[in-house]
Amino acid sequence: MLVAVIEDSQTMKLIKVLSAVACAVGLLASPALAGEKTCCEKAALAGKECSDKCCVAAHRAGKSCEKCNPNKEDLKLKKKDNKTNKATDKPSNKPS
Repeated sequence: MLVAVIEDSQTMKLIKVLSAVACAVGLLASPALAGEKTCCEKAALAGKECSDKCCVAAHRAGKSCEKCNPNKEDLKLKKKDNKTNKATDKPSNKPS
């Protein structure tokens, strides 16, 4: 009977330690998994255009900079900007 109590306490300690380690790994890994914003996304958040040479050249050609935006995030931002600009640029039909 005494042996069973000792094994149960060791098992519970192991479970506690493994749970604590799993929580710590989860907390430390969450910022890394969230991902870092690209230079174009950072510039868009600041309300500016990206000033990196490679991005400027690609944007002039109407393309995405593959080096900085492998998933073409900059083109997605441009589309969002164009949609918001079109919505605000609509002329009103009110007579003056």
